[in-house]
Amino acid sequence: MKTYLFKIKEGKLETWKAWCNLLMTTHKEEAIETLKEEGLTYESSLIFSIDGKYYTLAMIEGEEKPTNMERELNQKHRAMKKECLERIETPEIGYELCNR
Repeated sequence: MKTYLFKIKEGKLETWKAWCNLLMTTHKEEAIETLKEEGLTYESSLIFSIDGKYYTLAMIEGEEKPTNMERELNQKHRAMKKECLERIETPEIGYELCNR
């Protein structure tokens, strides 16, 4: 599993939440198709705040093949990330357990 930490830009929390909601509803089927194309089995965005500033911890699991930028949803996702997020760093995983 890979993790990425982003700061949500000032004034962009609701925009990011709305986009996340669209990915989970209106665009869910296509979003899952893109995961399959990219060799991913899991992707998430966890939103949290520290001292009044908002962050998202993105987590992905899988092969991580190149993104198909011909797909409109991938173009929109990249644009939303650019508009709303500022990458801080790639956190170190303290531990990771799985019982599948």
